Amino acid sequence: MTNKTLIDEPLKVGEVAAIPGEIDARLQIVAGPDTGKILYLEDPITVLGREDDCHMVLDDPRVSNRHAIVYFAGGEFRARDLNSTNGSLINGSALTECAISDGDDIRVGKTVVRLVVDFRED
Repeated sequence: MTNKTLIDEPLKVGEVAAIPGEIDARLQIVAGPDTGKILYLEDPITVLGREDDCHMVLDDPRVSNRHAIVYFAGGEFRARDLNSTNGSLINGSALTECAISDGDDIRVGKTVVRLVVDFRED
């Protein structure tokens, strides 16, 4: 059984989960037109693209309107290309969908977005 999400892409029911409170994660743009921009991840699904309703709006003409997502599922962060026109790369390799970790780079258009994960101490 599948469930349509805000990204209009089927994800398995129960696949997406809230990010645990002890995890402090953010997406940081390290190359491209929006270098320096940071988005703290609070929602379990983050959409990257040029459309105004994306969580991380990118000012890069090579980025599709809804280019890729980063989401939390099964205790890990994952990235998925949304059948974008120019594709996406994860650490230099073609991205369809995969698990991502602290320090991994996602390239969409000329923009490179890095996942940074820290753990909060009590």
